[in-house]
Amino acid sequence: MLHILLIEDSDDDAELLRLALLDSEIVAQLTRVATRAGLIAALGERTWDLVVCDHHLPDLDALIALDIIAAAGGGEPAMPVIVMSGTMETAEAVEAMHRGARDCMAKQDLPKLLPVLEREIAHARAQAELRSARATLQQRAEQNPVTGLPNRARLELHLQTLLRDEGAVALLLIEAGRRSHAIRALLPDAGHKLQQEMARRLAMQTGPEDLLAHLDDGSFAVVMPHCSGEAALAALAGRLNQALEPPFELGDYRIAISSRIGACRAGDDAEHMLLAATAALLQVDARRGGAYRLYTPDMHQVGKRRLILESALHQALSREEFELHYQPKASISNGTIVGAEALLRWRHPTLGPISPLEFVPILEDSGLIVEVGRWVIEQACLQACRWRDAGLPPINIAVNLSAAQFHESGLIDTIRDILAGSHLPPERLVLEITERVAINGEAPTIAVMDALHRLGVRIALDDFGADYSSLGYLKRFPIDTLKIDRMFITDLDASEADRNIVRAIVAMGHSLGLRVVAEGIETETQRAFLATCACDVMQGYLYSRPLPADDFTRFLASTALQQA
Repeated sequence: MLHILLIEDSDDDAELLRLALLDSEIVAQLTRVATRAGLIAALGERTWDLVVCDHHLPDLDALIALDIIAAAGGGEPAMPVIVMSGTMETAEAVEAMHRGARDCMAKQDLPKLLPVLEREIAHARAQAELRSARATLQQRAEQNPVTGLPNRARLELHLQTLLRDEGAVALLLIEAGRRSHAIRALLPDAGHKLQQEMARRLAMQTGPEDLLAHLDDGSFAVVMPHCSGEAALAALAGRLNQALEPPFELGDYRIAISSRIGACRAGDDAEHMLLAATAALLQVDARRGGAYRLYTPDMHQVGKRRLILESALHQALSREEFELHYQPKASISNGTIVGAEALLRWRHPTLGPISPLEFVPILEDSGLIVEVGRWVIEQACLQACRWRDAGLPPINIAVNLSAAQFHESGLIDTIRDILAGSHLPPERLVLEITERVAINGEAPTIAVMDALHRLGVRIALDDFGADYSSLGYLKRFPIDTLKIDRMFITDLDASEADRNIVRAIVAMGHSLGLRVVAEGIETETQRAFLATCACDVMQGYLYSRPLPADDFTRFLASTALQQA
C-alpha cells in the first residue's frame, strides 16, 4: 500500500481527494496535516511515497513546505511533491518547480490529478527500484560473496574513516590456508563451507567494535579501533590463531588449517597500513601454525628481499641454480647406510647460498613448489640409479612432499612417469609427508596413498608428534615409516618426558608394523638411548651432515668398504 501525505487545511478539499482515490485503482493510505509542526512530525515518522500540498495554509505555504521537505531529505525533496492551489500565481508555480515540486495544479482540475498521481507513483516506484538495485550492487561490491563479510574495498573505506577520526587503530591480516591446495581439491561447496566456518570462528573472537573482513580465499583481516597497546593486539592475534587451530569437520573431510598473522598499529592511510601488515605477515614462517608478527619499520627491507627472491625463484630452475644434497640414514644397530633424504639447496648467482628456511616458504606461497618439487623427485631418482649403476649398495631415496604436491591432481601420473624414466625400482622411493598434510581430508588422503602404494612407492609420515598425532589415523593410513619429530630428540639427554614419549612412539610404530626413524640425532647419548628403544634408523649430524652428490658417493663407497 502507498502512503500519501496531504498538506491541506480544508476539510472539504481533503474529502474530495479521499473520494477520488477511492474511485480510482490507486490503493493508498491518505494522511493529512495542516500545520508546519504537523508536517515536520510527519516527515520524522516515515518516508512518504507522495506528497500533495496546498499553497496557502495558516502558518506555511507550498514554498516553505518544499524547503522543509528538502531539508528533511538532505538538500532536495526525497519524495515527489505535487502542489495544488486555487490561488497560486504563475511566478509562484515556477518558483515551486525550481524548489523541487514535480507538478503544480489548480484545485478545480481535481479530475486531472489522478493521472498525475499515477504518473508520479510509477515514477516513485521506478526510483525506489533503482535505489534498491544500486544498494544491492553497492552491497555486493563491498562484501565477500561466500561469507557475506566486508571485502577489501569495504575494509579500506572503514579503515580510512577510523584513521581520520582517531589514531589508535590496529590492523591484523590473517592468512589461513590462503594457498591451500587441499581447499581447491575439494568440491566447491565444501570449500565454501570451510571458508564460512573459518569466518564463524574468527567472528566469535572479535569485539563488537572490531571489523572482520574476508579478503579472498582463506585470507581475512580484523580492524581493531581503540587499540590499547601491543599486549591487547597480541592477545587478539593469539585468540584468532587458536580459533583456527582445531581441524574442521566437513562431511567426509577433516581439514587442518595453518594460520599466521601480521599486524600493524596506526599509519598514514589505509594503503600504508595494509602494506605494513603484509610486510609483517611475510616475516612469519609459512610452515609454522599460530605464528604472529607485529610490523616494525625494518620489515620493509626484509619484504623487498623476499620480493627479489620470489622473482629470482621463477627463473632458478631454468638457470640450473638448484642442486640436491643428501643426508644419510643409517641403521641404529650396525651403522649400515640404508637410505638418504634428498634436500633442496639454492645458490643465487649474486646473493650466494640461500637458506632453505628462507626460500622454501616462498616456493610454497608462490605455488612454485609443485614444479620444483617434481624436479627434486626426478633428480633424486636419477641419482639413486647412478649409485646403483656404479656398483654401490642399493639404498632408499626419500623426498619430502609438500601439501601442494600431495593434493595436486596429476601427482600419481607424475610419480609413475618419473619412475619409468629413471628406471628406479618403486620400492626404493620413499615419499615423506607431514601429519598436517595427511590429516587434510581423510578419504582423499587415503585414496592418494593407496594409489602410490599400488605403484610400489613407500610412504613415511614425517615430524610425527608435532601436530594432531592419532593412533586412529595411523591404523587407517597406508604408511610404511614413522619419523619422530626432532623436537623430542633434541632434549633426550635432559627430559624424562621426551624419553617416555620417544619410547611410546617407537613401541606404537612397531606394533603397527612400521619402521621408525629418528632424525636430528647429534650426540652419542641420543643414539645410545634410541638403540635401547629398538628404534630402527637414525638421521642427523652425529652420523653425517647433508652432502653434495659427489661427496655422498664417496661417503657411501667408503662406508661399504668398511663394512665389507
